[in-house]
Amino acid sequence: MPEPSCFLLPVGDGHRLHVETSGNPAGEPVVLLHGGPGSGCSPRMRDLYDPGRHFLVAFDQRGAGRSEPAGETRTNTTAHLVADLEALRRHLGVARWRVTGGSWGATLALAYAMAHRGAVSGLVLRSSFLPGKGNIEHFFAGLAGEAPAAWQALSAALPEAGGVDLLTALAMRLVASDPAIAEAAALAWLAYEQALAAPGKPSTSTCPDAAQRAALVRKYRLQAHYLLAGCFLDETDFLAGCQALAGLPVVLIHGRGDRVCPPANGERLHAHIPGSRLIWIDGCGHDPFHPAMVEAWRAALASPPGP
Repeated sequence: MPEPSCFLLPVGDGHRLHVETSGNPAGEPVVLLHGGPGSGCSPRMRDLYDPGRHFLVAFDQRGAGRSEPAGETRTNTTAHLVADLEALRRHLGVARWRVTGGSWGATLALAYAMAHRGAVSGLVLRSSFLPGKGNIEHFFAGLAGEAPAAWQALSAALPEAGGVDLLTALAMRLVASDPAIAEAAALAWLAYEQALAAPGKPSTSTCPDAAQRAALVRKYRLQAHYLLAGCFLDETDFLAGCQALAGLPVVLIHGRGDRVCPPANGERLHAHIPGSRLIWIDGCGHDPFHPAMVEAWRAALASPPGP
């Protein structure tokens, strides 16, 4: 795929989004919403799209990745991200686009579609996260029995939490004045996340350098900001709002072995979005690049979204 065109889009409150466009300018407009919150887009994500078929828009959400100011949590809520996405669509002159995303990106895609349904031609979502306390408690407490080694390693890195409120302990360390404390917390969170995303798969990541460690601190500080607030969404209201997406082409793809975002998320969304299609991937966890997940994702995108 050719290198993307990049620009910074001011969206107010001092924030500027890092935006990349690539693929076929005359093709189907597709926007990519990254996970996290706070992760930012990676070049590898572009490989999941067809450059001949799609005009791909990928951007780093407020405070994430290469957006500016990096790691900023002020004036940074889900409502801001939804407004930013709509501002980007209007800036690009796109009438309607297919909205795609995984994990937190799937949540944001649904929130955007509820607010701006007329701008959405369809949704392709992977490993969907649900807002509110349920998924957050599952991730930081419920997995103690299901993934004991990974959970115990994270808990041991946060002795002040007493094995109870790991998220709050992480959030406190991530804003510590001592960079070493913040970096250690970010690395512990990263190790936990990697162990859960692809259980049994050896880590191929190298030891992060100083710049990478600082970026991880910004990422997880922003993620903690969102998770402590339940992602600024009420789960009951969110699921009820999904009913309004009836008739919109919605594809939900979920790994049966997903520990980060439980498979029950896919079932609940499917039940609340009339006419949605749920695709199960056997032997797959939360890894977007698992071969079977990639195959299902590309197949979903190869199908026209609808009228």
